[in-house]
Amino acid sequence: MFLLAKIEDVSHEFIPLEKRNNKASEMFFTWFSASTVSTTLVTGALAILVGLDFLWATISIIVGHAIGAVIMALHAAIGPKSGLPQVVQSRAQFGYYGAILPMVIIFTMYIGYGSTNTVVVGQGLQETLGLNLNLMVILSLIPTVLIAIFGQSILQKSLKVFTIIFIFIFVILTILLFANLNNTQLISGEFNLSAFILMASICVTWQITYGPYVSDHTRFIRPEESKKTFYYSYAGTFLSSAWLMILGALSASMVTDGNVMGQINSLGTIGWIIAFLLTIGILIINSLNIYGAGIILLSIISNFIPFKTTAKLRVIASIAIAFTIALIATVGAGNFMANFQMYLVFILFFIIPWSTITLMDFFVLGRSHYHHSEYGKKDGIFKAFNTKTIAVYLITILIQVPFLNTEIYVGPIAKAMNGVDIAWIIGIIVAATLYYVLIKITVPVLSSSNTPSLEE
Repeated sequence: MFLLAKIEDVSHEFIPLEKRNNKASEMFFTWFSASTVSTTLVTGALAILVGLDFLWATISIIVGHAIGAVIMALHAAIGPKSGLPQVVQSRAQFGYYGAILPMVIIFTMYIGYGSTNTVVVGQGLQETLGLNLNLMVILSLIPTVLIAIFGQSILQKSLKVFTIIFIFIFVILTILLFANLNNTQLISGEFNLSAFILMASICVTWQITYGPYVSDHTRFIRPEESKKTFYYSYAGTFLSSAWLMILGALSASMVTDGNVMGQINSLGTIGWIIAFLLTIGILIINSLNIYGAGIILLSIISNFIPFKTTAKLRVIASIAIAFTIALIATVGAGNFMANFQMYLVFILFFIIPWSTITLMDFFVLGRSHYHHSEYGKKDGIFKAFNTKTIAVYLITILIQVPFLNTEIYVGPIAKAMNGVDIAWIIGIIVAATLYYVLIKITVPVLSSSNTPSLEE
């Protein structure tokens, strides 16, 4: 009972003002930590592998994250205003039951990233300790699920310590890499536009995938700190993502096979320690996936069975999600895991129109001041389904298809553009335009003027 008393006892519910104890400044640590993993480093190496030199790789990484972090941070700013998880807030745009569509898609994203991250940690520990992979996968999930279960109090403290440690590690890694450049040529003088756009797009979409996560944590911040929340979230996610990806590009410039982790390991004992820490760092970051997946799972259930979340219920949901992740990570090997990773690429193009519609509705159209009680009503002002929004969402997804460039499908327009994938740009433009016009030329489905404000 003592432990249960310390466990967070909310999921899909509105967080009242008296329980909002988080500070906007804490979001810097949360979102700096989120990208301090080996995957970020490896992703940065892609800039070199697609044909950019280090100078243009650095510029493309900075430009991409600078743009994408705006979208991510805008989602963060919604949390203090709404007091709700982002997926629950989607009921205002998609309808009470219509919001289940993006909820399910985002839930699979959480499970997908949680599973692939767990495999990466398991493999890293296996190589280091020489133990069974499946055993390492299961053991690695224990601290991850515990942090997710206890929630914000433990999560924010852990991520703050994590950030301080990794800023120190980033500095050391930066010094080590530049000290070992030798005769490496970093600037070729050539510019590849297609490669530049590709890498910038990768960085933009990297940030967009954080959109569903952020309000899970910023809803514990008071409304008057919304603007600060934007800036702290932006600073944290931009700095860590850009910094580590640039180091990945620098490391890739020093090798011929693109093996950046191998290059870091070759820097001696310190390099090995850094590579190891970047690998096991995923343990804490993966708790964000389990925490978010638990909120969505209980949110979906609440659509059909109204209930108030308890500590026991959160424990059950978190363990069920951890079990699912362990099952996929251990049984789902070989081709299945490879195919699942490709599926995660496609998930992004379902996230983009959802993100655009949400931000348009909240910030541009100003449809944001609904009383929190409306989000829990099956027959409230949001109606069961908002068919117009769902239509915009699905149309946008279809329009993106010709612009896609993935391992299993390359759209005709992407082929004509030498493989450049601008589907995310098209998705944002189409979703924003269609949704804005839809609201302006039709009688609004909702009217915020006749409902109490969120803070009432």
